[in-house]
Amino acid sequence: MISAGESLLDTFPGRLFIEDMRSFGGLAIPERLVRAAAWSVSGYLYSDRWLDVAGLDVDDPELRAYDAAGLAALSGLTAFGSPQIHQGTLTEWRAPNIRNREPLSALPNGAFWTSTPITDGEDTWTLCGENLKRESPRWEVHFDAKRVRVARIDSAGDWAELIDSHSATAGGCKYPDWPAIAESWDAVHLSPAGLLLAHPKISDTPFDPTDASGRAHSEAGRYASVAHWSAVSTAWLRVPPDAEARPALVTPIDSGQT
Repeated sequence: MISAGESLLDTFPGRLFIEDMRSFGGLAIPERLVRAAAWSVSGYLYSDRWLDVAGLDVDDPELRAYDAAGLAALSGLTAFGSPQIHQGTLTEWRAPNIRNREPLSALPNGAFWTSTPITDGEDTWTLCGENLKRESPRWEVHFDAKRVRVARIDSAGDWAELIDSHSATAGGCKYPDWPAIAESWDAVHLSPAGLLLAHPKISDTPFDPTDASGRAHSEAGRYASVAHWSAVSTAWLRVPPDAEARPALVTPIDSGQT
């Protein structure tokens, strides 16, 4: 859940998301929210858009209202559940072989990845620009959601708690120790709110405005950032319980943001 005191205004992706909502609207449209969240992270890491929001007045009443409305809208999106969407044909189930990446990363090595369906034909990968070709296979993964031990990352607090429970450290930064986490959890789900909130806080993490992107700042916090997840998704550390795979609908090609 979103921890008390967390704000979209205290991360660069969160601020970019708010600016996007102010410019284009879409708080009531689930697919618009998911796409905007992913594009905000991309704008943070791979462009200089984050510099445009570095000097926002976080006490501005209008911005604070958008912050509250944005968090409420994100919290109301479809929660993790069955089915999930896998990119690629599924012909057999193989147990994930979970390892830490070298160098250490916020991402596990060897996980089975799925996205969350948002509409009848779109999911959190297609909405952020992944798997746009009609010939790309998409498969529904059905499972017993009640039996899944899933760690839900809806906030920076959730992410820090997961890392603190099983952590590995490099360069003064804490990373998830994925093999240890796999002993306690079947899956880790990153929600739209978590994708925007689990980054170094602007209020307590120094940043270098001469950097042409947000990559340096993304790596500057006490905890590894979720930036490299890049989209709302689920990392499966074990095969989903009672898993069944079926071909999914193909999303029409749509590379636009609105």
